[in-house]
Amino acid sequence: MKTRTLFATALAVLSLSASLTTLAHSAEATPYRYGQNLDIAKVISIDVPNRPQCEVVTAKMTYRNSAGDVEVLGYEQLSSACANQN
Repeated sequence: MKTRTLFATALAVLSLSASLTTLAHSAEATPYRYGQNLDIAKVISIDVPNRPQCEVVTAKMTYRNSAGDVEVLGYEQLSSACANQN
């Protein structure tokens, strides 16, 4: 009986975590401002658009803050194509 309860609890936690991550990926990203204080307890994912040419792209970082809330931050960086150029 304990095994079933443990399995059901683990499944519920896994499902909730996946739904929060999906919700955060679909959420609008807050744009980063230079000098902004960030409260990042754990990075969940970083999504960078894949572009064939070297250009500035807007990446999104999904993270949990110290209160446990999931947030999405948008910031600009060079595309990965820039690393292959001299």
